[in-house]
Amino acid sequence: MRRTLQLAALAAGGLAAPSNEQHFRQGLLPKRDAYLSSAVTTTTNVNTIYTTIEDTVATVYETVDVTKTLCPSSTETKQYASSSDATDGGAAPQEAGQRSSFGASAASPTSTTTSICSDDASSATAAQYNNGSPDTHNAAVSTSGISTLASLSSLATMSPTISSAMLPTTTAVASTMTSGVISHTAAANDLYTCSTTISAASTVPSCSMLPTAPITNEEQVGDSVLGSLCAPYLDKWLGDYETAPWGDLTTSNSDSTVQGDVPVTNVTRAYDFTISRGRISADGVLRDVILINNQFPGPMIEANWGDRIEVTVHNNITQPQEGTSLHWHGQLQRLTPWQDGVPSIGQCPIAPGHSFTYNFLAEVHGSSWYHAHYSSQFTAGVAGPLVVHGPTSMDYDIDIGPVMLSDWYHIPYFSIVENAVGTDLSVIPPTSDAVLINGRGRFDCSQRSYDNASQWLGSNLESDLEWTCVDEAPLAAFRFQSGKVHRLRLMNHGANGVHKFSIDNHNLTVIATDYVPVVPYTTDVVTLGVGQRADVLVTALDTPEAAIWMRTSAPGGEPCGGSDNPDMKAAIYYENADITVDPKSESTHSYNASACLNADFADVTPAYAITPSNNTYLQDLDLTLVRNETGNFEFRVNGQVYHANFNKPLLKNVQEGNFTFEPQWNVYDNLGGPGTTSVILNVTNNMPLTHPFHLHGHNFYVLDVQEGSGPAQAQRPGPNNGPGFEQGLTWDGGVKNFANPMRRDTILLPPYGYAAIQFELDNPGIWPFHCHVAWHLSGGQSINILYRPDDIPTLPEGFTEETCKDWDYYSSQNVVDQIDAGA
Repeated sequence: MRRTLQLAALAAGGLAAPSNEQHFRQGLLPKRDAYLSSAVTTTTNVNTIYTTIEDTVATVYETVDVTKTLCPSSTETKQYASSSDATDGGAAPQEAGQRSSFGASAASPTSTTTSICSDDASSATAAQYNNGSPDTHNAAVSTSGISTLASLSSLATMSPTISSAMLPTTTAVASTMTSGVISHTAAANDLYTCSTTISAASTVPSCSMLPTAPITNEEQVGDSVLGSLCAPYLDKWLGDYETAPWGDLTTSNSDSTVQGDVPVTNVTRAYDFTISRGRISADGVLRDVILINNQFPGPMIEANWGDRIEVTVHNNITQPQEGTSLHWHGQLQRLTPWQDGVPSIGQCPIAPGHSFTYNFLAEVHGSSWYHAHYSSQFTAGVAGPLVVHGPTSMDYDIDIGPVMLSDWYHIPYFSIVENAVGTDLSVIPPTSDAVLINGRGRFDCSQRSYDNASQWLGSNLESDLEWTCVDEAPLAAFRFQSGKVHRLRLMNHGANGVHKFSIDNHNLTVIATDYVPVVPYTTDVVTLGVGQRADVLVTALDTPEAAIWMRTSAPGGEPCGGSDNPDMKAAIYYENADITVDPKSESTHSYNASACLNADFADVTPAYAITPSNNTYLQDLDLTLVRNETGNFEFRVNGQVYHANFNKPLLKNVQEGNFTFEPQWNVYDNLGGPGTTSVILNVTNNMPLTHPFHLHGHNFYVLDVQEGSGPAQAQRPGPNNGPGFEQGLTWDGGVKNFANPMRRDTILLPPYGYAAIQFELDNPGIWPFHCHVAWHLSGGQSINILYRPDDIPTLPEGFTEETCKDWDYYSSQNVVDQIDAGA
């Protein structure tokens, strides 16, 4: 059962009033019996090799014989007792000068890794796909012809020590070794018999430099240490490799974003996530949230380029229950489109009380984030950093790690969504209450943002929250070392606002935009829309006593979205600075607060040059905000609003030969003829709002972006007395730097402007292209691009049933509050 507003019913072609059914509350659903799984381990392994993934593939599950090869050392074990003595490769946490891996927690992880190597040739056989349950935590994970049976019970109990688990791995790949390169002849990414699986335990942070007053670290951000002086520096790669695990691959001789170069590492990084409700005071104001492992932001996922990442997700969201899923922003999922984490596309939502295991290849390197792709749930806290170590276009000394920027709302996301798809234009877009850096901010408690939960209990929450605010909440803090070059991984994981980031008295050298390494260029301000990232290098002053401010600003209102309190700071303390007092530095940088554009084209040059293919198909996309016949607002693309069907994943429909799509699914499946190799999306923005558009499964070429000059408000009546915005600027066909255009996975589309982007048809699947402003996506601003359906890798047997069986039962017994687009 689903509760929908009229916009959803109208999108489907009919008129229906919202349901008045009350929520049927029930406990966690009984777990399903786990399937039995078997696996035979066979594969190939060599040192310092790479693979270019073919774009023509055969069936994933096929039995092949692979000749035996030499294996590395059979067992590798690392244990970290605490954050004060944890080491992994020689870099250091900010407090004690030593490294501690975040793992599933950002504190004192303990991990044991076991490598299983087979000396005998054997045949690989496909196993049934299964995900575990919250109490057994046994998972048979099968992706791209890979099946793994892993025991994660020690993770579930958050044991300080994880016992070794023999993790048999099946690889259904026929590979031939030619000059150190794997050439695939079956559809699969690389997992190996000689593989190392590394799991990280979750423990409560223990560090003398966690903020304690006026609120505790746990009260502010749960068990996270991001943004505290206890946060560790990151290594340049994980593990005890003497040299980089990607061998001689560099940013100038390889490309993972389009070319598909991927090294072989034989390592799987395993994480265990429990998603549940909680309360924190990130900026001093107490609010209801949804957290991963009781951390905000969520635990950092960290891997080397070419590792596999395995994440078991347990949905423990209650009072009320919600579905969930996780999307790995910017990871391409070549050959594994079902692992992209989007309900209604490759899976159903993970039902309350159930678990699901994702397993995918870290095939692009750099800085990104993961987040819930269920309604606007990520704005409640279901998001965290995703770091994949790889080569860089410029060297550095110290990796500071994630610097996550976000706007922050004091009321739950569901209440905001109700407004975003409601009837009052004055609350579209909603401006946030505050801005955070690594989950921490400082709100002026005299600016009371609400009185009590009764003001927003029209939402789906059961809350007795009263206004509670603590002045002088701890700000985020970082440690610099004088004279050293520091890498900062900037990420905008907010809901709406465009962030402008700077550091007093320092310049920023940009070395990557999104997952794309670039020729280094220097600037003083970096602009990031929602979902965008930038890796920057900062050379510290030769002043060991220095203390300076890091700043971000997300100006509120049109056109860039943002906050009523847009400015936030974080402290940077040099090694001899007094950390008990705030920095005194003044801002030395200026910027245009109303400019909603990324860096100039002339500044951004990909380190690896690629020229777009010529056999293109042009698809025009017009963006509008309109009222429907019931007065509700919709964000439409080419006149159609998107609305997901959680119970019918499109990928399964296509593989069953069903190419009949309902209009509200917004499927674009007629993109040129047999000779078409790429598609140009010409997107026109007919609104005074900024839209950060993200394309799943691809990095695209940015051909041109321009801002229009339309009025800031409606000048004429639109349909159903809605806004009548002016026509946006149209693309004239010009291309900036066609020989090597900027590449990204998320682009800022400016007000009344346009963006022309081009992507290669090299990753067959169904890929969402949507605005990443949470409230615009909730309002339906999304399409799904389907191409080369016959070449889409075959879904592993039973894969969609893993989530859909549970979800079908749950949704048949409960009212599902899908009042928005759903994705």
